[in-house]
Amino acid sequence: MRGAIVAVTRADPRARIVIFQYNPDSMTRSLRPRAAPEKSQVPPEDAHRSWGAPVESITMTVEVDACDQLETGNPLAAATGIAGQLAALEMLLYPSSALMIANSLLLQAGTIGVLPPEGPLTLLVWGPARVVPIRLESLSITEQAFDTALNPTRAAVEVTAQVLSYDDLPITDPGYALFLVHQVLKETMASTAVGSGAVSALTTTVGA
Repeated sequence: MRGAIVAVTRADPRARIVIFQYNPDSMTRSLRPRAAPEKSQVPPEDAHRSWGAPVESITMTVEVDACDQLETGNPLAAATGIAGQLAALEMLLYPSSALMIANSLLLQAGTIGVLPPEGPLTLLVWGPARVVPIRLESLSITEQAFDTALNPTRAAVEVTAQVLSYDDLPITDPGYALFLVHQVLKETMASTAVGSGAVSALTTTVGA
């Protein structure tokens, strides 16, 4: 099973799927409590209050290599290397060019204001138990090798994303329900671990 990033827009329900050529060797997940709304300091009486799901950030490095395609004689890899795979990842951050052209025409026609385009519902798919809505925050692309036409043939892409919870999305957004399912799965796994003694065994080992 390979990980993937899936993007779906309301205007075009066909998903844009970027399947990782190789699963990253590691994933860094950072969770921090959600801050109290509009408060720089939490008063003592609210010290144990929960303000929602924690804010989770994910960082991983995705490797892309044209060697396999070149060995099998893939014509696209021979012509452009991995430029297409990199473009598929980058387009997850771009608004649609057709929409931008349409908005430009509306502005020239005298429309007072045009709303910024709505981005797609973007999901990180990391196995059947982890499908979460995310907001891509950055892609750091290191192109490491090139063919004779200077097309990249090997690259490492550092992906940084924030997981979007029910505190970040309206209840009508499909990502709202997806995150809720994700939390229920976590609660089930945590309860199972406690029931089987795995958590107490881990605590004993760490404290020994």
